[in-house]
Amino acid sequence: MTIDKTDISRLADRDMVKALADRPVLLLPIGAVESHGEHLPAGTDNILAVRLAEELVRRIDGRTPVLRLPVLPFGQVWSLADAPGSFGISAETVTRTIVEIARSAKGKGLGVIAVVNAHLGNAPAIRDAQRIAREFGVMVANFFYPGSDKVIASVRERPEAHPSYMHACEIETSYVLHLTPEAVDMQEAIENYPTFPEDFGTVAYRWTEFSRSPVLGDARAATAEKGRVILDQVLDNMAKEIAVLYARQFERASDRETGG
Repeated sequence: MTIDKTDISRLADRDMVKALADRPVLLLPIGAVESHGEHLPAGTDNILAVRLAEELVRRIDGRTPVLRLPVLPFGQVWSLADAPGSFGISAETVTRTIVEIARSAKGKGLGVIAVVNAHLGNAPAIRDAQRIAREFGVMVANFFYPGSDKVIASVRERPEAHPSYMHACEIETSYVLHLTPEAVDMQEAIENYPTFPEDFGTVAYRWTEFSRSPVLGDARAATAEKGRVILDQVLDNMAKEIAVLYARQFERASDRETGG
């Protein structure tokens, strides 16, 4: 059996020493354990993060050195904390964990971590980690489906439930149908368009206060083809950004050496 030389959990010390010599970009998949209704499992965000990272490695195809870390499986899930499938940790814990991973990377001479994030609720914690890590010389990138908006608009058949949130809906379900179809039970897919509180944008609400389901939108409209079209563009965008980030760490090192 061929060992994936980008999967850090499968490498022995000799392989790690060789891999680290190229100063690879570390890929850190991060998701959450969160209710996604009856048609998707609570581990949906973890499934997506892991599969996206795997597909990103294939898309890069050795053109940029990368190492893939194991998934960080818990995230901040306050909005759906009361739902049966949700088990979260604090945003501070998410931030601290990423920062400590970044410090460990720094100790190995690495300067870039690309967080492959499949859970929007992690975004504030990742942003805090980015700022802290920059202070000690590690650049942390947050990849949350970059460049997907226009493609989503071109394939969407059903309206979005909210302009800022989509969850277990036509789009996210399409992602899972494309990447891991066996995780989806389309017979249980539903349409759910809750009425958001008027002050939803200024006051914090748990979604269980106004919605009967964690589904936001119409999951029945999901298809694997929609997921493929969107994620093909997303993966292209991530691969290009990874190459830029990889080159940038050497530019920064050169600037330090020359006093630039």
